Amino acid sequence: MKPVDQQFVHRPEIGQHGDCQRAVIASLLELPIEQVPHFLQDANGDATEYWESLQRFCRSHGFVYLVIPARSGGGFFGDDGDVFHEISGPSPRGNGVTHAVVGCNGQVVFDPHPSRAGLAGDPATWEHAYLVRA
Repeated sequence: MKPVDQQFVHRPEIGQHGDCQRAVIASLLELPIEQVPHFLQDANGDATEYWESLQRFCRSHGFVYLVIPARSGGGFFGDDGDVFHEISGPSPRGNGVTHAVVGCNGQVVFDPHPSRAGLAGDPATWEHAYLVRA
């Protein structure tokens, strides 16, 4: 995992979607952020296009993107080393937006937002996402 900062914070008043998830995927794949599409912005609010684009990109790198509740994520952590993944949950900025950070074995290890504030709320309600080798 190579930490990559997000380029855009969430500013809906000017039509700008934050790209925290893009930065997390770039971090996990150790790619420059410019090589990862801004899925949310590109989909322009279309949830189907967002998910299909995200999966197409991950597949092009040999992975599928798998989301599960955090309370089930422990099954992915083994005794053979660290598992880096995405964790998403409420933004600590209180704007009603979901935020994404890099996790390792279920713990937040890197927040791509300039504040580095992590996530808010109960960790049992967060989601984990894994890049699973296809």
